Amino acid sequence: MQVPGFVFNPIALAIEGAVIGFLIAVPVGPAAALCIRRSITVGAMAGFMTGIGAALGDAVFGAVAAFGLSFVQNFVATHERWLLGIGGAGLVVMGWTTMRHRPRNVGDPVADDREHQLATHLHYTTSSFFITVFNPLTVMAFGAAFAGRDLAGVGGSLPDATLLVAAVFCGALAWWTIICTASVALRARFTGTGMLWLNRTSGAVILGFGLAALISLIPLPWKQIGKALGV
Repeated sequence: MQVPGFVFNPIALAIEGAVIGFLIAVPVGPAAALCIRRSITVGAMAGFMTGIGAALGDAVFGAVAAFGLSFVQNFVATHERWLLGIGGAGLVVMGWTTMRHRPRNVGDPVADDREHQLATHLHYTTSSFFITVFNPLTVMAFGAAFAGRDLAGVGGSLPDATLLVAAVFCGALAWWTIICTASVALRARFTGTGMLWLNRTSGAVILGFGLAALISLIPLPWKQIGKALGV
């Protein structure tokens, strides 16, 4: 079906964009740890806003790939080590803070809880957005996915590129909605001790990703080491 203004079939393009956005969002990472923790400890809205931030980050890189913004891709490739360093340091700080966070006990005033004072919906969104956009691998993943599906030329048409980016956002958001819904369903199973260990576990996951990013900056033959380990 040819639609005026579109070079690609808009229905097929929307489906492909949604599938790509969903699949790239699926791998477990620090954003997933944040979404799960906030859904359980704070509520559905906190988890959903965290998912929106991550989906927006995916949409940004989807736009880079769709519109063929080579200067952004070149910037990411040229400054990959800086991006890894900044992102890794941010994850380490965030993970350590999460591990040390004290769960709110029954009867504690919300105003006395530092997380409830500072972590507004905007904070939930921007923190997960930050985690996503400071991951150079994301833009590479989108570039590979678009090239593999012959979507590299979609940027030649503004309607096509806009539809594709919107579909990527919706696909990624669908995954985060699933994560948030499943996590909220588990809220009743977590007691005060369970909340404490949830903070420690999710914080350790975030901290681990940050340390891995920082360790990758050490000038070692990582490709050969990966092959030796069968990775």
